[in-house]
Amino acid sequence: MLNVNELVFQRGEDGSLLSEEVTLETLPNKPTVKVKPLTRGKLMEVFQKSKSGSTQEKADADTEVILEGLVEPVLTAEQLKDIKPQFATAISMAILSVSLGISQDEVNKKTQEAIEAQEIDLKKN
Repeated sequence: MLNVNELVFQRGEDGSLLSEEVTLETLPNKPTVKVKPLTRGKLMEVFQKSKSGSTQEKADADTEVILEGLVEPVLTAEQLKDIKPQFATAISMAILSVSLGISQDEVNKKTQEAIEAQEIDLKKN
């Protein structure tokens, strides 16, 4: 029988979600960062933005994942504008992995499948 601790993300005394150190598996030198999971509501919000037709909303969704989930190192919204793509992708994958309870490889595969599906749709139009 499942118990509540298995069903929900744990929170600290201040009410914020607990963070964890994760390895960025998609980067060659495997650096670590500290991230916290995104709530179900935040995941749904980000997913809706990422599925929109607007390039800006898709970029905003990726930035929002990092702003919400990255604990250390701390980046400002201004610094995120200049983040190198390989780091943005790796950090987003790590946050989604922790949030969804699946490996970073699996997140990467699902992301690639979604990108390929979008490319097919664009070619049809």
